Formats: sequence, C-alpha cells, structure tokens
Amino acid sequence: MFKNASDSIGKWISKYAVWVIVVVLILTGVMGYGLSQIEIRTSVNMLLSDEDPVAVNNTRFQEKFGGESLILLVQGQKSQLFDSHSLNILNDLQTKLSGVDKVYSVTSPMSLAEAFAEQANKQSEQMEQQIAGAIKEAAGQAAAKAKESGGDEAAQADAVEQAKARVMQGVQEKYGKQLSQMEAIGDLSVSNDKFVRYALLDENGLPQPTVAQLLPEDGNNMLFQIQLDSGLTMQEMATATDEIEQIIADHKITETKTLFSGIPAISKTLEDYISKDIVTMLLTVIVLMIVVLVLVFPVRSRLLSLPIILVGMIWTFGLMGYMGMPLSIATMALLPILIGLGTDFALQFHNRYEEEAVKSGDVLKATKNTVSHMGPAVGIAVIIMAVGFLTLLFSDMPMIKDFGLMLAIGVVIMYVMGLALLLPVLVVRDRKGIRSKQRASGGVVERGLAALAKSVVRKPVWFLIPPVLIAGIGFGLDHKLNVESNIEKLMPQDAPALLAMNEIREVLGSTMTIDWMIESEDVRNPEVLQWINKFQKDSVEKYAEIEDASSIVNVLTALQSDILAADQKTIEGVYSQVPETMTSPFVSADHRMARVTFTLSDIDTKAQEKLLAKLEANLDAPDGVEVHPVGIQVLQVKSLNGLTDSRHTSLISGLLAILIGLFVVYRNLKRAFFPLLPIILVNGWSVALLYVLGIAINPLTAVLGALVLGIGTEFTILLMERYLEEKANGLTTEQAITTAMTKVGRAISASGLTVVGGFSALIFTNFEVVRVFGISTVLDTLLCLISTLTVLPAIIVLVDKDKAMLRTLSHESNNSDLVK
Repeated sequence: MFKNASDSIGKWISKYAVWVIVVVLILTGVMGYGLSQIEIRTSVNMLLSDEDPVAVNNTRFQEKFGGESLILLVQGQKSQLFDSHSLNILNDLQTKLSGVDKVYSVTSPMSLAEAFAEQANKQSEQMEQQIAGAIKEAAGQAAAKAKESGGDEAAQADAVEQAKARVMQGVQEKYGKQLSQMEAIGDLSVSNDKFVRYALLDENGLPQPTVAQLLPEDGNNMLFQIQLDSGLTMQEMATATDEIEQIIADHKITETKTLFSGIPAISKTLEDYISKDIVTMLLTVIVLMIVVLVLVFPVRSRLLSLPIILVGMIWTFGLMGYMGMPLSIATMALLPILIGLGTDFALQFHNRYEEEAVKSGDVLKATKNTVSHMGPAVGIAVIIMAVGFLTLLFSDMPMIKDFGLMLAIGVVIMYVMGLALLLPVLVVRDRKGIRSKQRASGGVVERGLAALAKSVVRKPVWFLIPPVLIAGIGFGLDHKLNVESNIEKLMPQDAPALLAMNEIREVLGSTMTIDWMIESEDVRNPEVLQWINKFQKDSVEKYAEIEDASSIVNVLTALQSDILAADQKTIEGVYSQVPETMTSPFVSADHRMARVTFTLSDIDTKAQEKLLAKLEANLDAPDGVEVHPVGIQVLQVKSLNGLTDSRHTSLISGLLAILIGLFVVYRNLKRAFFPLLPIILVNGWSVALLYVLGIAINPLTAVLGALVLGIGTEFTILLMERYLEEKANGLTTEQAITTAMTKVGRAISASGLTVVGGFSALIFTNFEVVRVFGISTVLDTLLCLISTLTVLPAIIVLVDKDKAMLRTLSHESNNSDLVK
C-alpha cells in the first residue's frame, strides 16, 4: 500500500511540480499574516499554569492588593530632596503616577505625608470643635452662675469672657507648644514643604519610624512603590510602564538619580531583547547553515535547502500566531532548532534525489525512488520525533508545553516542505536534463566512515562496553546536577531594568519576599491578629533566612503597644484612626484578607523551597483562618523547583511513547528497540557531560532528554532503514554496514552538522538560559551522531550473528511497504 502511495506521490510531484510550488507559496502568504499576530510574553504565568492552586491563590490575592509592582528610587542628598522645589516636584510626581490608568496604588513618603496631612487636619478640626464646645459650656455655666449671684448683663458678660480666657489658658498650657509649632508650620498640606519635613523627619532630621522604610539611608533616598492593577495583559503592563517612565523623566530633580525597575519593567526589557535576539539568531543560523552546507554537502544546488526551510519557518510561526501561542524565552529557541532540523530533513531528500538522479539519469525515476525510499523512512523518523516532543506536554510549565507542541508541529511542517517544495523545485531544475555526475567514492568522509564500519564489524563489543559504562556513570550522577531556578540569573545580565534592580538592592537590601494570604471572617479579630504576631515573631527568630516581617500588626502596635490585648471593638476604633494609605497594603477593603510579608536574605531557590516547606508545615492557624503563600517568589519556587521531576517524567514518557510508536510501525519489539538503545545511552552521556562541565538544569536544559530522543532517533532510524534495505538486496553484513554508513552515514553526518550549526545560533543570544541550552544541544547532537555511527552498527552486527534473527529482519525488510 505504502509503495503504491509513494509511487503515486512521486509521479504527481514530477508531473505537477510547478502547480505544487505555486500552491505552497500562496499558502505561505496566508501563513505569513499569522506572524503579525504573535505576542511576546515573558511574565511569570509562563512558568505555572493558571489552573494551578498556587496561581489561583495568587490571582485572588492580587485582586485584593493589586498586581505586579514597580519600584522607583530617587537618590540624592537629603537637603536636596527636602528643599521646597524638590518637594513640589515629588508631590506632583506622586499625583501624576497615581493618575496613570491601570495603576492600583502608589505608596511613597509623599503619599504618607498626604495621609498625615489629612489626619492632622482632621485632628485640628476635632480640637477646634472640642475647644468651641468647652468654651460654650464654660461660658454658659459662668453666665448662669453670675445671674444667680444677681449680676447684671455686664457682670454676666464679664464672667463669660473670664470663662473663655480660662479655657484658652488651659488649652495653651496643655497644647501650647504643639499649637505654636502648627502655627509656625502653616498650612497642613503636602504643598507646604515645612509640613512635609515635619511629618516625615524628627527633630534630629532623621526619618520618622513610620516612614523609615520609604526613606532609606537616613532620608538620602525616596522610595516610590507603584502597584499595578491585577489581571493586566502584557501589553497593558507595557503601556502603563511606558507612561510611568515618561512621567519619571518629566520630573527629574537636579543632581539626583532615579532608579526604576520591577517585574513589569524587566518583562518589557526582556521583550525588547527577544525581538533583537530573534533577528540575530536568524542571521547567525543562515550564515552557519551556508558554511556547513558548502563544506559537507557536495551536491548540486547545495544551498537550496535554506530558502525551503525559511518557508517552513513562516508556516510554523504563522501558525503560532493563528493559535494565539506567545513567543517566550522557550519558544524563541524554536527558530534555530527548526531551521537545523528542517535542513536535516531536506538534506535527506536532496541527498537521495541526487543519488537516484546519478544512477538513473531520469527525473521521474529519481523523484519516485526518493519518495518511495526516503518518504516513509524520514516520515517514520519525523513521527517518532514528534511523539517524543509531545511528551513535553506533561510539563507543568506553560512555556515548555508550548515549546513541545510547536516543536512537534514544526518538524511535521519541515517534513512537508521537503516533500512538497524541495522535490518539486529539484524537478523543475532538472526538467531540461540532469547534469549531475557520479561522485567519487573516495572522499575523506566516505573513507573515514568505511574504515569505521570495518572496525565495528570486526570488534563490535569494543564499541558497546565503554559507551554503556559511561552512560551508567552519567545516570548515577543525575541527582548531583545543580538546578538553576533563579529566574533573574537566566535573563540577560546587562538588561537595564535588571541592573537598576541590583542598584536598588544595594540601597534597600534584599527585595526577595514571600507573601502570605491570611483569610478570615474579619482579620481584625484579636485571635487572628495574635496569631499573625506569633507567626511573624516565631518565624524571624527560628529562621535566619527571614530578615524581617511586616503586617497590619506592625502598624497597629506602633500606634498602641498593647493593642493586641484589646477587644475587637477597641481594635476597630484604633484601626479606623489609621490612614488608609498605611492599612491598605496589609488589609483588604472588606477586612476578610490580610497580608504578611517576609523579607528574605539572598538565598537560592532551592533554599527558598525548603524554607517554604518548613513554614507551611508549621502554620498552626486558628480555626476558620486559611493561610497560603503567594507572590512572584512563591510562583517561581513552586514552578522551577519541579524541573528535575518533570525532566524525568518527560524522558521516561518519551522513551515509552517512541518505543510504542516504533513497535506499531515495525511490529517487532527488538527492531523497535534497536534505534532507541543508542539514544538512551546518549542521555546518560549527556548527564555526565553536564556534570563535568558544571552546567545546571534550567527550564530549557530540562527538555534536553526529549530533544535528544527526537533528534537521535531520527539518525538511528535512517541508518537502520538503509542497512536493512541493503541486506534485502543481498549484501553481506560488512557490505551492508559499509554502504549504509557511507551513503546514509554521509547524509546523517551532514545533517548532524547542520543541526549543530542551527543549535549553535542559540549561543549568540543575550539570554543565559538559551545560551546554556544552545551549548548543551550542540554537544548532545554530536553525541547522537557518534552513537548512531558506532553503537547502532555494533548492536546490528552482534544481532546479525544470530542467523535466524537476520533472516527475520531481512524478510521483514523485503516485504515491508514502509521502505520499498
């Protein structure tokens, strides 16, 4: 059936080559529109599924307390920051930032000064009302007493004035100093620089305890914490960030420095880097492909594969756009990978076509034989490769799932390009006659492969024992590999927003925090507040990694030290006196959710994971109180530290999926297992190599197992198929191995080097995670090539000694519609 279908496809391609090319190019135009629909996404939701309980809790938390945060640090001398002109600029900056669309809140010294002004005016009004009431009461009592004593109206009036004077004297004795101070200050508002200095600084000119965190280094810095709305898209965050940056630029203060950063700012910077890196990698991979093809692929039109594969890339990324799949630091790696793999497939078709063209001198026969032999062989390899890549869907990371799915779709598209575009172009080229000449068989590559084949035939065990031992050592070292899950270390280290964040940390100390979402009927309940206080104190005392803890308890106890011992009514009374600016970061508007923030020392994500596990195991919250860790740091810990487990899952599931797929194709378990064994060994070698080179597991290197399975299995299937084809033609084992290795081996070597060339482009990216992935894939591809040309032939030779097995394999090959 497959032979007849292959013949029909070959005839059809040869007859309608021009029309096939036209149809493919029209569809390419349609797919090209999808490129404009691609969205770049670098947010943390690419690391964890939206349905994950941690992500769900974090979304609920952000709905109450706002979304992602941005940090602005204004640096200068205190005398500069607190002069009249600077304070006016900073006050206007606070107002403008608060008015930006999509900004949830802005907390800064100026916002607290405004809250203090509101409170001071409220207290002033209350005092005036109290004084007026006291005067009225005293005057009434004095007038009544004078009247009872028989005094006339003049006497009563005099008594009233004396009573007023006594009240005012009492007020002066009790509040005189404060009133004089307020009178000297003047207007109680943030537009009055005297009041701002009074509200924020003590008599020694140092920051008041309540605002010290916003005025670090004794007031020589001013911190603005900008909270965006929750649930924003990347585009909305980018727009808000741009507007905020412009406002900051418009409010520069002479001889001061501004540092601006935060997750949205870093994400926006990363999107710019991704856009630049895509162009860089595309140009780099094209240059590398040209060099490799010129050096190792001695056929006519040797560069033809490149434009064919670029068409395939338009299809793949256009489809991404139509599917709404974002471009992330994972999916950006698809570009050089698919160009490398696509060129690999194209070389297999191109190499066989040239071989058949030289042999037959007929375009139709060359096309039919190429489709007949290479269509099923490469098709099987592509299907098995795609199955291996699809196992990445078992990952918990959305960006790795996207990577696996598009890699699987991409290799199928590249296969289709080889059949539906490359072959028709070759047919059109050769319609006026095949000018190809018989290539000399004594080339360096062919001679080297022939010599290697003879060595394998003579002593196959020598080519098996060392690889097996090395693989065993590698698998034994797997648990010792480091896991790099600090997301910032995976970014471009020269990103301006990241550099700014590092400078901010030099001033503020650690910005690494773990937030806790506390839920209850009313978090102002004394029992809840007492538990929060205990949770904070115990955690800071017990764990050296926790440097500080903050919550509504800190705010309330600063106003009244014994507040936690009071009843709820008293607590609510004190709470109502606190400016909303100071309570809103810690308690939701409905009082049903509270926030506790732990500031951590600079510890790696593995240590964070252990600390978080200990804290969660010892919460001991009161009945009716739910406690969950939330925030960016928690999302990273929960998602990235599962890399090792997901890596093993994808590897094992990939092995099983490929084995099942090969068994379905070959209907023989041993034959299905042969192409897989050399690649299993490569995974062991890969681990050993990662360990020796000190390369850590990161979100991309975690997918190496699946990638190695896919790439390596293609090589082994193609070599085994050609060997069985030659055996079926009556060649001896040595002749069949030699022919397979010199014919397909040459193409596989060229293909392997093109894949290496494609992957090498990843090394030129600004992203450390992608660069390390590129180095790892280059090395692993070379290992796959070595294993295919040494381990697989050794296995075949050993099995070939079993004559019964040989006859079975040869008989199956002779009657298989898959390869003939």
